[in-house]
Amino acid sequence: MSAEGAEGSVRLTTNPLLWGAYLACSWTWCIGMFLPGLLLRDHGWLGFIVFAVPNVVGAAAMGWVLTSPEASKRFVEKHSGWVWWFGVVTIAYHVYWALWAGPMIRDALGLTDTYLFGAGAVVVAFAIVSGRIVRAGKAPALSAVLMLVSLGLLVAMLVTGAGDAATDALIEAPKSSYSAWFLGPLACLGFLLCPYLDGTFHHAREHLPGKTSGRVGFTVGFGVLFAAMIVLTTRYAGWILGGGAWAVPEWLGAWLVVHLGCQWVFTVRVHLDRLHAIRGDSIGTMQISYGTALLAAGLGLGLARAGSYAAMSMGEVGYRSFLWFYGLVFPCAVLYRAVRAHSTGVPMQRWMMWAAIGVATPMFWMGFIERQLVWLIPGVVVAAVGAFVLKGTDRSDAHTMM
Repeated sequence: MSAEGAEGSVRLTTNPLLWGAYLACSWTWCIGMFLPGLLLRDHGWLGFIVFAVPNVVGAAAMGWVLTSPEASKRFVEKHSGWVWWFGVVTIAYHVYWALWAGPMIRDALGLTDTYLFGAGAVVVAFAIVSGRIVRAGKAPALSAVLMLVSLGLLVAMLVTGAGDAATDALIEAPKSSYSAWFLGPLACLGFLLCPYLDGTFHHAREHLPGKTSGRVGFTVGFGVLFAAMIVLTTRYAGWILGGGAWAVPEWLGAWLVVHLGCQWVFTVRVHLDRLHAIRGDSIGTMQISYGTALLAAGLGLGLARAGSYAAMSMGEVGYRSFLWFYGLVFPCAVLYRAVRAHSTGVPMQRWMMWAAIGVATPMFWMGFIERQLVWLIPGVVVAAVGAFVLKGTDRSDAHTMM
């Protein structure tokens, strides 16, 4: 039985606060749990703000733009191909991050075997029970419990001041703060458009009846709960990126491992659930999704042992390269296929979309990998403006995106 079929026999909650917790946990990716630290290191607090504001606003806005469950269902039906691929890439990204950054995080925290194995046992137990709970339609309730664990860690770190010195040292490193403004257009392009391809967002919106319920769920989920999660990232960023230079209280280090591990498991679990709901368990779709994850695993293991490039480890280069999907490919898919189809009745021709992505990709590389951020401005202009300037439309494919 597909996940969609299983849902038909389960009455899912319509509580917007529980769905808000679900949204916050499903959006606490390897991006939100790690990228703010890199931005603090490179650009200080301005880098975090340029990341956080479009992220929170863009994700919350989906609950206001899609005013009914039916609107969400229609979007997924028309653009199911891209929604499915968004989930596949997101799972692969998490696999890559776990195999590249996992050993680095372990070494930075410096936990003894007792604490490390204890925290690992909690994560494994969560992984085992979460599968049954998600299949039973209780993911929102599970996310509320997970949210309490993560918010408890935030409170503990704020009260004790643990991690403050490490994060302050990370921020005080020499940097050019003003250049973070050049990240703004790319952050807006990605965070304002990517939510519409996230199957977990649509899952929540489809079970939040009415306009008000959807707005409450998304606003609380991102404006309060997810915002707190990325603030938590700023509290431990100095530990992780400090290369083991800081003494970490073991009980807090173990709690942090539980937070990172369980959020990782939840995100992967609910995205897998959505993949099955959209495409089922056919051999072809399973081969693609698992094959992509295995490719990402090999990439993560390989780059973890590679050298450096542009004053970064190759692992970080790979991590930043994945953001090409979320900064260019998926936003362009929404603009060229969904937005154009909504405004004109037909989507843009595929080759035009990929041509715009191809032109913008070297600019993305220069900006995000070479860290000459000014290049991001023309890259975003090429990608975004092309959707409205180019005239070609794909009348043979007016109802699909793939």
